[in-house]
Amino acid sequence: MWDALPDAARSIVKELIIHGPQSRTALAKTLHLSTGSLTRLTKPMVDAGLLVEGEVVHDPVNGRPTRPLDVAAAEHRFFGIKLTSDRVHAVVTDLRAEVIAARDEPIADHDPEAVCRQAKRLLDDLSGERPAERPDGRKDGRPNGQPGGQSDGQPDGQPDGQPDGRSDGGRAGATVGAGVTVGGNARASAQVGGEPLVDAPFLGWSQVELAPLMERALGVPCVVKNDVAALAHQHHWFGPGRGLRDFALITIGAGIGYALIVHDHLVAATEADLGMFGHLVLDASGPMCPEGHRGCAAAYLSSWSVEATAGQGLRRAVTYDEVLRLAAAGDRVCRSVVREAAGALGRLIAHVATVSMVKTVVLAGEGVELARLAADDLGRALTADRRGVPGSVDVVVEADDFREWARGGAVVAIQSFVTGSD
Repeated sequence: MWDALPDAARSIVKELIIHGPQSRTALAKTLHLSTGSLTRLTKPMVDAGLLVEGEVVHDPVNGRPTRPLDVAAAEHRFFGIKLTSDRVHAVVTDLRAEVIAARDEPIADHDPEAVCRQAKRLLDDLSGERPAERPDGRKDGRPNGQPGGQSDGQPDGQPDGQPDGRSDGGRAGATVGAGVTVGGNARASAQVGGEPLVDAPFLGWSQVELAPLMERALGVPCVVKNDVAALAHQHHWFGPGRGLRDFALITIGAGIGYALIVHDHLVAATEADLGMFGHLVLDASGPMCPEGHRGCAAAYLSSWSVEATAGQGLRRAVTYDEVLRLAAAGDRVCRSVVREAAGALGRLIAHVATVSMVKTVVLAGEGVELARLAADDLGRALTADRRGVPGSVDVVVEADDFREWARGGAVVAIQSFVTGSD
């Protein structure tokens, strides 16, 4: 039935997925529909089991008894993958991007067809696992405080056969879509997913027809997206960007990523455009970048830069995580490196907020702990570059968890499934 849904009906489903159960009156008001039109659109979906009615409550708009509508989130599963140079991170989610199971493992063979076969095996393995609580206790994809969790296949403390209150053991519904996220060629004239052929230099791939290869291996429709773009979509529908029409996402790690949501839409950009962001010069007298210029965002913030700068002071090789641990323990060299990088991040956020005029900037990526460790330095630099006005930008620091990147793949699959387009 999904394929036959009119756009107005898809808008109803999207609203319920993102914002949770709502009365018909509230839905009609939000979507600017008459109650008659809303009833006409929702009745077939309720009859088909796409939407469900909750227990009777009093409508907050008119006070009358009503049964709120909600999506049957457990009836559909989505597979999300994030590919790095050496690992594949995978999740299975429901329609609200609540993670049912997750796993990551080394890429056994970098040949594209071999990676697709590995993805199929992961999908088969994860589809048999039941929901589990995240180690940090955080809940995923549940609007309005509904219960949920992310798993790596370990029990979540719920009675057997009743995770999250479901009678189906969390296994209801088949996988109906998949999303694969990768970082592209930083000099390409199109974004990953914008053309049929994918370039992924870190995997040794050039002009790979990844979507059809994955679809044949998995047996479900597959969307391929730039990894940072997919993460932005995830944050927009189910994360700190939910309910915001405009926000920016900055990721820090091996590279510096950027995505911009304006008027509820991701701003389209080529891989070359996105690649330039990491080389935005913050201080022309700053550290040297491998591309020959000084003081760009990557030269301050990338994991390789932090490692190199700290290693020079310590006179030995050091990992990014070790730099952060030593900085937290008070090591003068590492503390200085982290504070300098955090200051550069504050200036970068200020540039993004000033040029794009967004009021919220989300920080994510495997290097994001730096922002917490030197939050004061970040805040001072941000304020200084915003004409000394404190609090002019809301900075949200997300968890360092590669499963969130894989979840981004599931979210773009959900969006394609719900809206009928990539």
